[in-house]
Amino acid sequence: MFIFDKGNLTGVDIGSYAVKVMKIKGTTDKRSLEAVGYSKLNHLTFPEDNSRVSEILRNLLSTHRIKTKKAAAVLPGGSFTMAHLYLPNMPKKDMKEAVRWEMRKQITFSPEELVCDFTTIGEIKRGEESMLSLIAFCAQKKDTNQLIKILEDALLEPLIIDVAPMAMLACFDYNNVWENGVNYSMIDIGDSKSTLAVFKDRKLMFAREIAIGGREMTMAVMNKLACAEDVAEKEKIRCEISSGSNQKDRRSEAEQEIIDTVSGVVERLAAEVHRSFDYYQAQFREGSVSKIFLCGGSSRLKGIDSFFENIIRIPCFIDDPLRNIKVEPKKFEAMKIREFAPDLVVTVGLALKCQ
Repeated sequence: MFIFDKGNLTGVDIGSYAVKVMKIKGTTDKRSLEAVGYSKLNHLTFPEDNSRVSEILRNLLSTHRIKTKKAAAVLPGGSFTMAHLYLPNMPKKDMKEAVRWEMRKQITFSPEELVCDFTTIGEIKRGEESMLSLIAFCAQKKDTNQLIKILEDALLEPLIIDVAPMAMLACFDYNNVWENGVNYSMIDIGDSKSTLAVFKDRKLMFAREIAIGGREMTMAVMNKLACAEDVAEKEKIRCEISSGSNQKDRRSEAEQEIIDTVSGVVERLAAEVHRSFDYYQAQFREGSVSKIFLCGGSSRLKGIDSFFENIIRIPCFIDDPLRNIKVEPKKFEAMKIREFAPDLVVTVGLALKCQ
């Protein structure tokens, strides 16, 4: 099941692009990075390559001397589903059953395979009736079992299976000062998809997965240049997508073609984000989002924050999940950790929830 409890664990994030592990030591406002590991998966697929993923994870733990075997991991894609529900207030045991019943309507697999949990937003009035507003998460049991097997084969003991939006919230909560009633958004631009979350008053208010990510940008460049994927990936990273007339004049025609290609994908993502914000305001009678924090591997694209801000007209920042965590320069200098820090938001969130 999904569990949002805390413990002294190692955070593990197995994405479609890379495996990330992290250990944070200390408590409250005196936390420091103890260890971090990052390894690309190079197109390994689930479930065919589960043993290889376990081996990579095991090697990361050994290389970075992470000895804590109890782990918190984030559930990958596949059958994962989220839904916003309104239910009458009831005892927790009954609420779990009610959420399970409602989430049966969202799935295409057998109800016996359903695993679900929820987080409560708060009590609201729906007409004359007082209801609880909550966000429910569910997945197919075989997907959670698959993740657990990967962790166990890496000699880990999985105690928490979390979901990305809750891990993002934990990271955001530790690194930011909350303003009452202000809506913040965090967008994790991953490899195969992007996860959008809206936070307010230290709660997850809204979450959505958008089927646009870094892989689509790479594929677009690949098709444009008729080149290999590794070449397209390098070209995508090399070019700055924010456009200004003075910059445009200094670019070659080939560079501008790459920029236009990547920008087209990012523009579609920004349009989906904008629509999500409009839906959030209209459906839940909420105010506008005040700030956007971008994270995930593709948030490292040069100029993506200003590009987003120009389209959506909301202040946009690249998130640094380690800004309030002490990082010893001598220990982590060789890893150039600040360069890929935005890709560690979920992993940091898992490690922070484990304190």
